[in-house]
Amino acid sequence: MERMTANVTKLEGNKVRLDVEVSPEAVRKGVEAKVRELRRDVRVPGFRPGRAPRRVIENRVGRDYIYMEALQEELPRWYSEAVVESNLRPIDRPEIHFDEPLDEQKGFKFSATVEVRPEATLGPYKGLEVPRREVEISEENVEETMEELRGQFATLAAAEGRPVQEGDFVILDYAGERMTGGSLEGAEAEDYMLEVGRGELLEDFEKNLVGMNAGERKQFAVTFPADYEEEALRGQSVLFRVHVKEIKERELPPLDDEFAKEASEFETVEEFRVAIREQLEAEAERRVAGEFRGRVLEVVAEGAEVEVPEVMVEEKAEEMVESFERSIRSQGIEPEQYYRFAGSSPEEVKERVRDDATDTVQKELVLDGVAAAEGITAGEEAVMHEIGHLAEGSDRSPEEIAETMRKNGTFQLLEEELTRQKALDFLVENAVPVPMPEEVEAEEPEDQEVPVDDDVPGTEESELDAGEARVEASVQVGEAPVEHTRGEE
Repeated sequence: MERMTANVTKLEGNKVRLDVEVSPEAVRKGVEAKVRELRRDVRVPGFRPGRAPRRVIENRVGRDYIYMEALQEELPRWYSEAVVESNLRPIDRPEIHFDEPLDEQKGFKFSATVEVRPEATLGPYKGLEVPRREVEISEENVEETMEELRGQFATLAAAEGRPVQEGDFVILDYAGERMTGGSLEGAEAEDYMLEVGRGELLEDFEKNLVGMNAGERKQFAVTFPADYEEEALRGQSVLFRVHVKEIKERELPPLDDEFAKEASEFETVEEFRVAIREQLEAEAERRVAGEFRGRVLEVVAEGAEVEVPEVMVEEKAEEMVESFERSIRSQGIEPEQYYRFAGSSPEEVKERVRDDATDTVQKELVLDGVAAAEGITAGEEAVMHEIGHLAEGSDRSPEEIAETMRKNGTFQLLEEELTRQKALDFLVENAVPVPMPEEVEAEEPEDQEVPVDDDVPGTEESELDAGEARVEASVQVGEAPVEHTRGEE
């Protein structure tokens, strides 16, 4: 006998009504589970714990109480199963309605009215002309990268016959004291090595070192900035006494074949230079391709009409805050500590990302619409491939994780995310790249140059494909809370 049946009726707006019939077998299973639980908890004279018959338990606590507790326990689960079975995506808590109580002979019927994801009305989305930047790597880009690599293999040597310059490494002693007198805790060090001009210490402190000679002593005042991390020092003037002991400068290795052999797997510097160019071109191509994907989606989203529910924006903003907190926690910083130092709060961060959350939700709904219009789906194989990544380092098999995800609905979430990626792939494949307007090229900020990958060609055994998609999904077993009302009370 079927466990349950569920029928969906569309209502006004984005709401649907889900009519669910739970089989007598499923009702009995839920009631018996509650009776077993009460056997362990309810003390019955004359019976050992867990041994009292059901009729004795019913006489002790009442059948209505058992049914009420079983309904409280099972109703969220039945609702979640019906949602998954009906392939619905609720975006808010449901309103549950039922007229009759649980019945182990007849089963149980209830309805759930809930708001679901709205559907986007698409505009043109195929054959759109979208600007795409050209990939250009100059000789200057290649030489800059080579110089950066030389810097990584530089050695330090004593700078003879000249004073400190920016970029030098100095070994010094220093001690700070308040202008009003008295030493300053933590403002002193011996044999401290500092790269001048890098910004490791206060800017005014480092500027005062420029021009000093080895062995020279000097004292100068430095005023701490108004936004200094340690509140007690903000705006305070401190007198520093400094002794420069040694001045060292970088010595770069010659840009020759020996350097190429040391820094990579190549035999000659020309082979190394060619590999550097190829690396920069690959990085630039990935960046340009990513920019193009973003522009394509932007153009398609601008031509679509879709209502973005506030509840979805709120949920997305909370996800962004949680992602941000996971990021800083991975750096060894607790979110509470960050908020305290930054003078901020999770609520303020959520408010700052609200516009981005709205934009993200809108584009997700547009991609859902494209996927529906073109019959695009991720497929079981693609979902299981991603679940295989989730299972890495776990003591559970991909099949076990997939089963859990199917029960709680996260399997569907992962499938939808992968489907959106395929829908975006479809849009990009069907877009027509056109040259980027010159005025847009000119408006690009200077720091948007080609990024240099830390993985230099030939220095690693393998490289991760930066274009490979990764989807994060949480595997949880808990049930979603629901609100319910008893009809005709």
